[in-house]
Amino acid sequence: MISIMIIGNEILSAQVEDTNLRHMLQRFSDAGYAIDEIRIVRDEEAVISAAIRTLSERSRFLVSTGGVGPTHDDVTLKAYARAFDAPMETHPELETRIREFYGDRLTEASLRMAVTPANTELIYSGASPWPLLKIGNCFALPGLPEVFLKKFEALMDWLPDPPPRYFAAIFTQSHEPEFAHQLAQVQDRFPQVEIGSYPKFNHAEYAAQVTMKSGDTDQLRRVFRALRDYFAERETLVRAQEPG
Repeated sequence: MISIMIIGNEILSAQVEDTNLRHMLQRFSDAGYAIDEIRIVRDEEAVISAAIRTLSERSRFLVSTGGVGPTHDDVTLKAYARAFDAPMETHPELETRIREFYGDRLTEASLRMAVTPANTELIYSGASPWPLLKIGNCFALPGLPEVFLKKFEALMDWLPDPPPRYFAAIFTQSHEPEFAHQLAQVQDRFPQVEIGSYPKFNHAEYAAQVTMKSGDTDQLRRVFRALRDYFAERETLVRAQEPG
């Protein structure tokens, strides 16, 4: 499971439209990673650190975007330090890279970006010359889309392959209120399978799509057969997508 945290007052105030989240969700879904939770929080150190503690404990990985620049409201790394009870310190390797990159344009603000929580790991992956910042099981990515996209692709290259998940679907002419009780019963019997129902209003072919996802193919096939037979008996089965 992966949790996502979007950081920034500009996102919550609609001053800036966030595109990073949509990109992450699509890429994670395509790659087969399950998302545990998504939070959008203000640029407040205490709020960010509390979210980090909760999400990092709940999920295998936490990916945050925003608040890692040189300005006064970039407090994300301080929040990580607070969440993990770690001091802030200058990372020598990161400082060297920043000095080499900026050269004569180096400023005190630039060097502040080399100050990270103690024990921050630098991970080089993908085509980006800049490392990923890994603190515990968390990754602190920038929010600026142009930079974020490069860092995120590096993260995707680094992440271990997710366990395989399998998918099946049923399309029915029945409306959700007619089969909601049946879905609840099947879900109780097979908690390892994620069952979803999505109504389609004014659709010429079907009234609802029922999806099933699981890493357990045997359980998934049992759920698929049970629901397929249920709708077939009621003569409302339009078509069924076999587990795969």
